[in-house]
Amino acid sequence: MLFLEVPVRTTIDIPEREHTLYTSLARAQRTSFSKLLLDLARRGLESANRVADAVPVYRVDPQTGLGVFRSGRPVTLDDVKALEDDDAPCAREAS
Repeated sequence: MLFLEVPVRTTIDIPEREHTLYTSLARAQRTSFSKLLLDLARRGLESANRVADAVPVYRVDPQTGLGVFRSGRPVTLDDVKALEDDDAPCAREAS
């Protein structure tokens, strides 16, 4: 089957701030506004597919079968107790 690429005109609403940014990017890349938006849309769709296919960034503990996550700080017993009790303030809020 043969597909012909026929341009289709459409209208989209773009906030002024983003319009200014996209116009600047198009000028810097020496391309048209339309081509820039098409390129950005294609990249966004491609990256969404890569994210969906990505391998999780955590490992599974072979003994428990639970996910093991890295934290930005050590998780204390007080943190766990605060999460167990819905009425208790989180340890982060207390410090």
